[in-house]
Amino acid sequence: MQQVLVALAAAVPVWVGALVLRRRPRHPVGWLLVAHGVLFFVLLTFDEPSTSRTGLIVDQLTMGAWVGLFLCLVIIAYLLPDGRTANRLWRWWVRVGLLGVLMFVVGAAGDRQGFADAHAGAALPVPWLPEPVSGLLGVVGLLFVALLISGSFFAVWWRLRRAYGDERLQLLWLVWGALTVPVTLLAGWVNYFLLDEGPLFPAALGLIAVGLPVTVGVAILRHRLFDIRLVLSRTLTYLLLVVAVVAVYALLLFATDWLIGNDTVGGLLAVGVVAVAVHPAYLFLRMRIERWIYGLRSDPRAAIRLLADRTEAADPDGLVEAVTDAVASALQVGRVWVEASGAEQDTALRTPMIHRNEHVGDLAIEVPPGREFSRSDLDLVQDLARYAAVLVRSEQLNVQLRESRSRIVAGREEERRRLRRDLHDGVGPSLAAVVLKLNATQARTDADERNALIAETRDEVKASIAEVRRLVDDLRPPAIDEVGLLHAIRQRAVSLSGAVTFEVSGPEGLPALPAAVEVAAFRIASEAMTNVARHSGATRCRVAVEVGGSFELTVADNGCGTDRSTTRGIGWTSMRERAAELGGSCTISSRPEGGLVVRAVLPLSDNDLAEADT
Repeated sequence: MQQVLVALAAAVPVWVGALVLRRRPRHPVGWLLVAHGVLFFVLLTFDEPSTSRTGLIVDQLTMGAWVGLFLCLVIIAYLLPDGRTANRLWRWWVRVGLLGVLMFVVGAAGDRQGFADAHAGAALPVPWLPEPVSGLLGVVGLLFVALLISGSFFAVWWRLRRAYGDERLQLLWLVWGALTVPVTLLAGWVNYFLLDEGPLFPAALGLIAVGLPVTVGVAILRHRLFDIRLVLSRTLTYLLLVVAVVAVYALLLFATDWLIGNDTVGGLLAVGVVAVAVHPAYLFLRMRIERWIYGLRSDPRAAIRLLADRTEAADPDGLVEAVTDAVASALQVGRVWVEASGAEQDTALRTPMIHRNEHVGDLAIEVPPGREFSRSDLDLVQDLARYAAVLVRSEQLNVQLRESRSRIVAGREEERRRLRRDLHDGVGPSLAAVVLKLNATQARTDADERNALIAETRDEVKASIAEVRRLVDDLRPPAIDEVGLLHAIRQRAVSLSGAVTFEVSGPEGLPALPAAVEVAAFRIASEAMTNVARHSGATRCRVAVEVGGSFELTVADNGCGTDRSTTRGIGWTSMRERAAELGGSCTISSRPEGGLVVRAVLPLSDNDLAEADT
């Protein structure tokens, strides 16, 4: 039976390595698999002590050759999947480890006591290094071998954390195959403690000898054979469950035997405890392992909490980045981003983010190759997109607010510059000319000349008054102060009348409104009516003003409507920004019977109305 297992464990790596070399002749992993199979067969087939001198020499030189049983597999762990180490540091680590293997083999060849025990007290056939030197080489070499073996686990872990796509899938195949190592150890303990040296351990050794090379070959040649994540999660779940069951069973047997000295009671108690605890333990392990492999798809509430915690701790300017990082962590994917406009031509999964019936962008998720999102994954993406939409919209409004404030400050400073220029270049020289002419008038003794200068001065003063009036009109429409807001809108409507008949309605006794609301309402109404007169092709336009908890302005026409580009024009942007500056809104929509409706809502508070009354 043992010879069959040895032959099988040696033939499988050779066969897999040959397949790899056939497809990729220069791939070093293929050669290492062939070497592993050959070494495995030679070392376990010709392991009996020799009696001839040549055989004794070979036995001496190969006393430390047992490291070859796993050396090739350890090197494969450093080289998978592309045949190269992850970086220069790991390359030097492997070289130092191989030097340690050589030191161990050299030191083991000088082990006189070990050779004598294996060969009925025979001395070393070949003179070797002094025993202290051989012992030192053996110990140091064995230390390096241990570091080489343990380092392979860290190398795979380090590479797995940085791998995406196909490379990650290939490494997961290696991880799945490496699970045969703890399975073999567990089988050895069970075989020793529970089965009294039964046949379980040799079968487990055959599993590790066959399973790991096969998974390495699949990782290189067919890493998308099936969903390795699902297989790995199920394997880890059942493996940990079996370990826990065996540990609890053995512990209870030992405890009851030590306390009451009755194995039967201990066995019954252990069976009862295991029967009660196995299902909850299975659910717990499955949830934890799936969270490690797939993210939080099985616990949407935890995903939402993660999103809330990340965004709460984020800088206000990095809210979107915090959202995408939280989504990536919840779904165990490499990259997530927010797209404000149309989707690009790639394989990313995109989910619309809708907030109050407004599309604020798409949540784009880069799905790793070889992974398909399940229904649970998609449901979690939908939930995260719904909550992310609120946060992304908040960030967008924050950006718009900062931009609006910047424009307000820039506009105010530009207005001050314009006023200064107009006063300096217009009113200032005019007033200076008036002073000069008055001085000249005072110096004249002839009445006709004096009257002529006074007439010129009067004209200059009138021009200055007109310039000042022009500056004042630019600051605030004078019609608002002269006839009130509603009548000012009517005057503007009359000036635009022609092909379009305007009808302006509203309460005649409007309450005193804040100056900013009056100006914004007049400007929005003027822009909307101008658009109707110039672009709509309408014959009638109705302008309605209502005042309640807010100031509402509606401009509706019976024209031909417009295309979507209207909402991106300068006039529409101006109206929307004027409303937004006061905390209001301005929307444009189509009427079912034809035409457009512009509706502006400007908020009013009791304090605003009280301040306006004073």
